[in-house]
Amino acid sequence: MNDNIRRFPRPTANRKRLDLNTGMVRCEVSSRWLQFPDTATAFTSGTLMCIDVMTLGEDDQPRKLCELVLSKEDLIAMLDRVPVKSTSE
Repeated sequence: MNDNIRRFPRPTANRKRLDLNTGMVRCEVSSRWLQFPDTATAFTSGTLMCIDVMTLGEDDQPRKLCELVLSKEDLIAMLDRVPVKSTSE
């Protein structure tokens, strides 16, 4: 009886919400993503985070390409600094 049940793909908005809840920020055009830690570490110089750059391996399993240790404050400042250009879609 369960053979008749078809699963529909989740809407993109739901997937993005679930990804953010698990610390993932996906690339919009490839199978790569940033994996953020559950917690950051506060130092006198700033709040540091170990962020993994991930991809899917040949076996379709997550694979870490490298790790970046970045300042949370620097990331926020850079994101605020990037201008937004509107497009006509």
